[in-house]
Amino acid sequence: MTQYTYIIAGAGMSGLSMAYYLDQSDLVYDTILIIDQIDKKQVEKSWCYWSEKQEEFDAQADQHWDHLWFHTHANKSSKLSIAPFRYHRINSKTWENHVKSRLAKNPKIHWINAEITNFSYQGVHAVVETDNGNFRSTKKIFDSISPYPCDPQNPKELKQHFVGLTIESNFPVFETDAAHLFDFRIAFTPACEFMYVLPSDSRTALIEHTFFSGTLLNHAEYVAKIKDYLLAYYGLGEDDYLLIGEEAGIIPMNVSSELAQNLHAKIIKIGTSGGFVKASTGYSFLRTQRIIKQMVHNMEQKAWNNYVVPQNPFKTWMDRVLIQVLVDQKIKGNEVFEAMFAKNPPQRMLSFLDEQTSIWEDLRMMQTVPIIPFIQAAFKIMRHK
Repeated sequence: MTQYTYIIAGAGMSGLSMAYYLDQSDLVYDTILIIDQIDKKQVEKSWCYWSEKQEEFDAQADQHWDHLWFHTHANKSSKLSIAPFRYHRINSKTWENHVKSRLAKNPKIHWINAEITNFSYQGVHAVVETDNGNFRSTKKIFDSISPYPCDPQNPKELKQHFVGLTIESNFPVFETDAAHLFDFRIAFTPACEFMYVLPSDSRTALIEHTFFSGTLLNHAEYVAKIKDYLLAYYGLGEDDYLLIGEEAGIIPMNVSSELAQNLHAKIIKIGTSGGFVKASTGYSFLRTQRIIKQMVHNMEQKAWNNYVVPQNPFKTWMDRVLIQVLVDQKIKGNEVFEAMFAKNPPQRMLSFLDEQTSIWEDLRMMQTVPIIPFIQAAFKIMRHK
């Protein structure tokens, strides 16, 4: 076959999520093609999210936490109860295997191993061009492979960049009842710099050195900081643990180029290329599930004028202001988050970071940030409109 109802370009998290929710919908009887380079090397990743209710893939999560640690630069540590929220971690390989096993039961879903070279139109049909032939879609192509506009070398474009090492210690040094969301004790630069720790058991944990900044580091710099951190806060020298995994990434945190797409388009960008990543946090897993689930519902209802990513101008503006503050670095990034966590309950913070707060809650949040740099950032955005 060379013609399908829907074509999904790329079988990453967003592409597989698209196929998963189509498979659950009234559209399941249409033909679906998934195009991906099946033989490409897949690096295992940790995807995290929080929620106060049951979500679609909670059962696939391998870790759940009801408490989060927050460490300030001044070495003040708080163990925060986040109930009724829970913080979840999913291993990307576990999740992919679960989704693929479900999709394999649907004979209407086909797979092609190919490298995608272009998207085009052929009359009223959208076309995916590959090194294994061209494939037409009678309705929609979902593009999860196109790059999101981001210049890694531009210091004015904020990015979340990180290296994470999963280690197995010779000694039981990790407490497993809480994840470490922000550890700003290592924040000695003007950028928003912190450690992020996800313990699996008393001897195994993912330790991630993370920046919200425009300037990237050399790989060795991230790793050296993690080694120093393990020695300083866990007493682990390099001969005290085994490196069993590594992950790294660069996530764009730029809302100015977020794509406002309508469902009537023949080719729709999804995932990072479609602006699914929460700009001010870099979180994407749960946000992607919510966006795609709503997309499929709107397609069932033939609500073609609906936006792919729901548009909330006020929340978008708040994201832009926060990002501008982090880019300008007139105040250290850790001071921004420390002020917000000090003056708000963790449940409100998590709701705010997940875009689940009301406008009144947002206004209360705005009163808890360092006011001068935020006003300066807001005026800068207004001048450049």
